[in-house]
Amino acid sequence: MPATRASTRTRGRRTALVVCVVALGTAAACNRASSSTQPSGVPTSTSSTLAAPWQGTLAVSSLPAPVQALQAVSCATARRCWAVGSTVATSAAPSGPVLVASTDGGATWVVQSLPPGIGYLTDIACATNRTCTAVGQAGETGVGPGAILTTTNSGTTWSSQPVPPGTTDVTAVACPHGGRCIALGTVSGRVTTLTPTGAGGAWTASGLLPVAASVATSLACTDSLSCWATASDAVDPSHAVGSIDASADGGTTWVPQTVPAGTGAINAVDCTPLAARPATVTVACTAVGTTSTVLDSARTGQAVVLTLNGSGTWSSEPVPASVADLLDVSCGAGPCVAVGATVATDVQAGTVLLAPATGRSATIWRRTASVAVALPLTGVSCVSLAACAVVGESVSAHLAAA
Repeated sequence: MPATRASTRTRGRRTALVVCVVALGTAAACNRASSSTQPSGVPTSTSSTLAAPWQGTLAVSSLPAPVQALQAVSCATARRCWAVGSTVATSAAPSGPVLVASTDGGATWVVQSLPPGIGYLTDIACATNRTCTAVGQAGETGVGPGAILTTTNSGTTWSSQPVPPGTTDVTAVACPHGGRCIALGTVSGRVTTLTPTGAGGAWTASGLLPVAASVATSLACTDSLSCWATASDAVDPSHAVGSIDASADGGTTWVPQTVPAGTGAINAVDCTPLAARPATVTVACTAVGTTSTVLDSARTGQAVVLTLNGSGTWSSEPVPASVADLLDVSCGAGPCVAVGATVATDVQAGTVLLAPATGRSATIWRRTASVAVALPLTGVSCVSLAACAVVGESVSAHLAAA
């Protein structure tokens, strides 16, 4: 079975009938400011100050008939987006992997052809409008090997890349602009950094996340060296806690980060460059998750938003009590946008949260108006104030780009 990314969903096959895709519209201009220094060996990071919140609207989009659910999305430009997920199972065939692409900002999507033998896809990252990397697992048995697919022609063709021996799954990937891609996978039972040896070459194993990490849930890199990873650390077969690790050398070594007590699963992290300075990289980092530690539970916790402070630790931000879990976050447009699920008493499961107007700690994150979605929203990618795509699942609606 696919690796679990969040307590409200399992990466891979689901029972939803259709997928939802959401896009948010324009907003007032925003800015990020200030800088700080972390402990030695960790990239410099800081939280940001936002001039204005996102002011978004939601619209409906059509998706190709085989698509059942989308789990991750990456937009290289305002118009070029790719997403990975699963197809609808039939009496003749089980649910399988799917990769869809849009050339009009999410208004329409087409299915792209995949190499044979792929079992499922869990994450995708696109550095340009021609180059993308998708990761997951080959085969239908759930025991590997891990899969890494790349394209250099906007997805006209996707090619499988060799992975290190013993790789059973690849769960997260980041492809910063101007830098090489980096992935995280399970190799011989340990969560391991994977990097390509060159264009079209084999991927090799380098650094290890701390031994407690059982599966990587997300990866964000601002360049070829500065990266942050979130992971699920197993407590017992039914429970796990989230962790965050940072690397200043492209994943060769990872430094554990301090997170607030009471944090459960940490599902995603996004780090956005603020400025380039000699010997430092100044970025704003935001991570999201839930207080729940129960694996595959449905909407049982309270959503968590963490931002990195000047001392190198993560602090909690206030979020609406109606939100149970946040599964992804994107801050590439300036103000952050997070997506996830509401509490069990809310009939609308899928939710979109927008960063506050005057600094993340000054005002509670707010829910935006949304088309009713009965299942969680699972992925978000924002490249500008006028271009933001959200993907997930729905039993009753197709959502679309504005």
